[in-house]
Amino acid sequence: MLLAAGCASNTDDGGGGGGGGGAADSPSGGAVQAIIELVDSQPGDVIALRAADGESSVVEWIDRRAGTIRSVDVSGDDLSLDDVVTLASIEVATDGEQRGLLGHTVIDGVRYAAWTEPDTDHLVVGALGSIGNDGAPATVERTVWDAGGTAGGAVGGHLAATADGKLVLGIGQLTDWAKGYGSGAMLLLDPAGPPDQIPMVLSNGYVNPFAFAVVGDQLWVADNAVGDDTERIGAVDLRAPGVERDDLDATGSDPRAPSALVELLDGTIAVCGYLDGGLRPWSVDPPRSGNSLGPCLTGATVLADGTIVTATADGLVAIAP
Repeated sequence: MLLAAGCASNTDDGGGGGGGGGAADSPSGGAVQAIIELVDSQPGDVIALRAADGESSVVEWIDRRAGTIRSVDVSGDDLSLDDVVTLASIEVATDGEQRGLLGHTVIDGVRYAAWTEPDTDHLVVGALGSIGNDGAPATVERTVWDAGGTAGGAVGGHLAATADGKLVLGIGQLTDWAKGYGSGAMLLLDPAGPPDQIPMVLSNGYVNPFAFAVVGDQLWVADNAVGDDTERIGAVDLRAPGVERDDLDATGSDPRAPSALVELLDGTIAVCGYLDGGLRPWSVDPPRSGNSLGPCLTGATVLADGTIVTATADGLVAIAP
């Protein structure tokens, strides 16, 4: 159900209860329309939205606690759970607020994922096999990296791919790896490397860098904050890493708990906030968030025609370009 500009717009910034508190301004994006209601999921379950590779109207997402990667073709009408395909299934630990299946991406046709192991609570990155000939979901084929133990929160686990085929992992400050290193960080992994590989630190000093995206030669990150600290947004040059979290721009606004970051078709960076339930464009000069483009709780992606698909408390919605 791809939208054309001019359709009736939904002005509820909370997306049916998405987020801890609705923003005061009305959405400034295009028309908003529900795609599918995900009745089996709870708020915070549907994360890591991803547009399938190629000129496609297929959107993929993670159901965090179920440990599944699912997809649906959003060009269809009157979509239901019968139209949803399960691409992968992984056994995961879900104790605490932020454990589960946390990230996924595809490099050269191979899908990679990050999750917390059920027996050890370790954060693990792995390569998945192929979907079975009978349509059975893909499962874990091998481990790429074992990050060690996790707490219930500030795990990180989101994944992205660089243009040259490397994995980018955001890792939160309460993981065992981060405690040993000194902070959460943005890490670069070799997808063909051994489970005990030593990741390259692209940028450090983070709290829980879950909202990020590779945009050309830059890694755009929006990080959470704790205590009297402030949330921060900015870019790391992948060709010359070394930028620290404190080098990024302070948002200068009330906390939003960034849950996803995307590049829009016009090059604008937009950030989804769990606390305000909206997708807001980010201005670099001066650094500040703009008015909400529409509802967004825990995930966002952009299709080839510019349609923005976001995750709310109830399911997936489309925001017209």
